[in-house]
Amino acid sequence: MKPGKTYSIRLKFMYNLTEGLDGFYLSTYKDKDGQVRTLATTHFEPTSARKAFPCFDEPQLKAKFLITITHSRSLQSFSNMPKKEESDVRGKNDQEMRVGSTKVRSEFMESLEMSTYLVAFVVCDFDIIEKKTDSNVTIRVIAAHDKISQAKFALDQAVQITQNYERYFGIPFPLPKQDLIAIPDFEAGAMENWGLITYRETALLNEEGVSSSLDTQWVAVVIAHELAHQWFGNLVTMQWWNDLWLNEGFASWMEYKGVDEVEPDWKMMDQFWINEVEPALDLDSLQSSHPISVQVQEPSEISALFDYISYRKGASIIHMLEQFLGEEHLRKGLEIYLKKNKFKNTVTKDLWNACTEATNNTKDVMGMMNTWTLQMGYPLIIFSRIGNSSVWNITQSRFLLAGQLNGTNSSLPASPYNYKWNVPVSFKTNLGHSREILLGSKDNDTSKVVTLDEKIKWIKGNTDGVGFYRVNYPTQIWTMLINQLNTDLSVFSGADRAQLIDDAFSLCMAGLLPVSVPVSLSTYLVKETDLVPWKIALRHLKSWKALLSDGPGGSAVDAFISFLVENIYKKLGWFEAGTHEQRLLRTVVLSAAVDAGLKDAVDRSKQIFTDVMDNQSKISSELQGFVYCTGVREGGEEEWNWIFKKYISTNIPAEKSHFLKALACSKDIFTLQRFLDKTLDKSQIRHQDVKSVLTSTAMNPAGTLLAWRQYRKFWDRYNKMFGDGMTNMGNIGAGIISTFSSSFDLEQVEDFFEKHETGGGKRAIDQAVEKIKVNIRFVELSAESVVGEVNIIVNRRKNLA
Repeated sequence: MKPGKTYSIRLKFMYNLTEGLDGFYLSTYKDKDGQVRTLATTHFEPTSARKAFPCFDEPQLKAKFLITITHSRSLQSFSNMPKKEESDVRGKNDQEMRVGSTKVRSEFMESLEMSTYLVAFVVCDFDIIEKKTDSNVTIRVIAAHDKISQAKFALDQAVQITQNYERYFGIPFPLPKQDLIAIPDFEAGAMENWGLITYRETALLNEEGVSSSLDTQWVAVVIAHELAHQWFGNLVTMQWWNDLWLNEGFASWMEYKGVDEVEPDWKMMDQFWINEVEPALDLDSLQSSHPISVQVQEPSEISALFDYISYRKGASIIHMLEQFLGEEHLRKGLEIYLKKNKFKNTVTKDLWNACTEATNNTKDVMGMMNTWTLQMGYPLIIFSRIGNSSVWNITQSRFLLAGQLNGTNSSLPASPYNYKWNVPVSFKTNLGHSREILLGSKDNDTSKVVTLDEKIKWIKGNTDGVGFYRVNYPTQIWTMLINQLNTDLSVFSGADRAQLIDDAFSLCMAGLLPVSVPVSLSTYLVKETDLVPWKIALRHLKSWKALLSDGPGGSAVDAFISFLVENIYKKLGWFEAGTHEQRLLRTVVLSAAVDAGLKDAVDRSKQIFTDVMDNQSKISSELQGFVYCTGVREGGEEEWNWIFKKYISTNIPAEKSHFLKALACSKDIFTLQRFLDKTLDKSQIRHQDVKSVLTSTAMNPAGTLLAWRQYRKFWDRYNKMFGDGMTNMGNIGAGIISTFSSSFDLEQVEDFFEKHETGGGKRAIDQAVEKIKVNIRFVELSAESVVGEVNIIVNRRKNLA
C-alpha cells in the first residue's frame, strides 16, 4: 500500500460466540419464571476487538465505524451510535414468506473517530428507560425486564453527572446518546465503550430499601467513573497502553468530583484518601511495584497495568497536583488538553504541557510530575530537629515496606531520578502555623532546613493527606501528637487523623517504629466519630489479627478492637438513622464489633438473622452483609442452605452480592469445600464471581488453606474458565495468599509459582510474595510486643471499670 492513497478492503469472516468474558461473547440469565435467556455482548479492552472482527487493534489507530446487526425480531440491538434504520430481512423459505420476516437488520449511524477497544454491540431482550439532558443528549439505562425497576437511580445520576461534566470540561458531550447497560456476565466493574457503557449488574442497578448506602454509593461512583472516560479516554485517548493511567487515573479522580457535585451530603472528597490514596500507598511501597508509565510490548503485559498504580496512584498524584497548582489552574489545564487533542491520541507530556500553559508557564509541571510517573514508589518525609534549636531538617528517602529485610535493594530497578521526588511538602504546628515547601525541585535538593517557633510542641506533616508520601517524626513529636489527639482531636481534619494512623501502622510494619506508637495512637479512637479514621484503623488492626491468628495475638487484638469500638457502638446503635456518612460508619463499626466478638453485638446480630430467617422481620439494608455472615458463621448447614437458596433466587444484584460473601463465612470446612466446588459449575456460581468466592473464603481463617488447595488443584480448569486469563489467575492467587505469614507457606507458594506460568499476573504474585516476607518478619519480631501492648491497655480499662 502506498502512502497518500485510500484503499478499500472487504473481508468475510466467521466468529462463534465464546463462553468467556471477552471478545464477542455469550451471556445468560434467568427471568422471574426461571427460564434461561441469552444475550450476546462485547468486551474488547484491551486487545479483544481482534477476536470479534479483523482490525488494526491498537489505540492510536482510530477509525469511524459503520455497524449493522442482523438479529431476531424478538430481540433488540445496541451499539455505540443511535440506530439509523431498521428493516426486515426477507427469508427464502415458505414459512417465512407466509408469516413474514422473523429477522431484522439494524443499521447504526456512523461513529466518530475512535479506538477499536471502545467499539461495542449488544443483542438482547432487555427493557429501556430514558431521559434527556439539558443539552438534548438522550441518556438510556438498559436492563433485563425483571430488573428495569432498579435502574431509576442510575438514570438520574447519569443525567446529572453528564451535565456537570459538560460544564466542568467546557466541552459538550460529543454523541447524540449515551446508553448504560447491565450485563449479567461481566468480568470488570464496567467498561466505558463510547455511547454504550457496559456494567456489572451490581454497578448499575439499585433497589431502594435493599441496596445499602455503600451499594448505592458504588453505583454512583462507577457511573461517574465511566462517564468521565467519555471525555478523558474516548474523546482524547492515550497513544499506547504504557500511558493507560491517563485514562484510568484521571477517571478514578474525577469520579469523586462527579458524585460530590450531585450528592454533596455524601462528602465524597473526604473518602478519597481512604479509597484511593491509602491503597495506592500500600501497593507502591513494594519493591515489586511499577512506575505509573511503563513500557509494554506484549498484550499479556497490558492487562497487568489495570491495577492500583494506574487507577489509584494515578488519581492520587492528580489530586496532589490540583492542590499544588490550584483548582482553577488544573481545570483550565484539562480543558486546554481536551480541546487541543480531541479525536486524537496523546502521551503524558501533553497533559503536563497543557497544565503548565494554564499557569502562564509559571510552574514546571512536567519537571515535577515526571518524578512521580517515570519511577515507582514514593518518599518518606522525615522531620528532625537540629539539637534543641528552632531549626528543623526536612529530608526525603524512598519508603519500602520490606526495607528492613535482607536482600532488599531500594536502587533496583534503576530509576532516572535515583528515587528522589519533587515533593510539595505541607505541614502545620500546634501554634497554627501552616507551611508548604517544594522539596527536590533542584538537583540533589533532597533536604531543606526550616526555622520554626521554639515553642512548638508538635508538627503534623502532609496536611489533609493530599501529598502522596508518608511522614515520620522524632519520638517526642509522636508522643505530643498522641497527646493532642487524646486532648482535642478536632485540631486535625479527619483525613489528617486517618493519615497519622496509617503512617504509624505502616512505619511499624516496615520496622521503622515500635509497636507502642500505633497502639498508643489508636487509643484516641474511643473519642472518634468520623468514618475515614475508623476505616483505616480497623483495616490495620484486622490485618494484625489475621497475621497473629495462629497464636494469642488474634484474641488480644480482638479484645483491643472491642475496647476501642465500645463507645461509638453504643452511640450509633442498630437503627437506620443519620447522614450518609453516619450510615456508612454504623456498618463499619457494627461489623467490627461483631467480628471482634463484642458480646452484645454478636447476640443482636444472631437474633436479627434468626428473625429474618423465620420471616418475623425484614433486615435493614445497612446490616445485610455482616448479619448474614454472622448467621452463617454461628449457624450450621440449615443456615448456609437458606442463604444459598436466597442467593440463587434473588434478582437484586446488590443483595445477591451480600449473600455470596456471607456464604464464605462458615466455620465448617466441609461446608466451605462444598462452596468452593460450586465455582466449577457456572449454573451455581457465575465465572465473574469465582474470584470473589475464592478470595472471600481465603479471608476466613477456616477457609484459607482450603482456598489455596482449591486454586492449585483446579488450576487448569480455572485458567480455561477465564480464556486468556493469566492475569486473572495471578490476581486470584495473590488475593488468596496475601495473609500468609510463615516460612512454610512461603516455600509452598514459591514452589508452586515456579512451575505455573501466570503471564500478566506475575507481578501480582511477586507483590504477594514480597508481602508474605514482610508478614513473616513482622510476626517474628513484633507478635509478642503486640500482645503485650494491647493487653496493657485492655487490662488498664478493666481495672478502671
